[in-house]
Amino acid sequence: MGLQEYYLRLEAYQLKLVAEREKLALQAWFNQGVQATTGSEKNPKPKYETFQQFFDSEEQNDEVRKAFESNYISTSKKSIEKHQQEIILQRQREFRTMKRKQNMKKGG
Repeated sequence: MGLQEYYLRLEAYQLKLVAEREKLALQAWFNQGVQATTGSEKNPKPKYETFQQFFDSEEQNDEVRKAFESNYISTSKKSIEKHQQEIILQRQREFRTMKRKQNMKKGG
């Protein structure tokens, strides 16, 4: 077995583990539906509205594939939104540093 085949099998095993974790999370989801609630005793509300909020299998698969594939681009909505937020934060930081430099030139 070559190194490439080894990594391919390792990736497949990791993805299989994600599927098993999803099954366990589904069982926990059903269990928490009975137990984990917010609000008052008279009006209990479930802590998580959807299973996707409780366990995001797409995100888990993306993490595994990202570890094994250097050019992998995430497809989950959560990852895309996170990346967009990081870009916005970076631009805000750059804007603030530019403003500070401008203020220093004016005041100095």
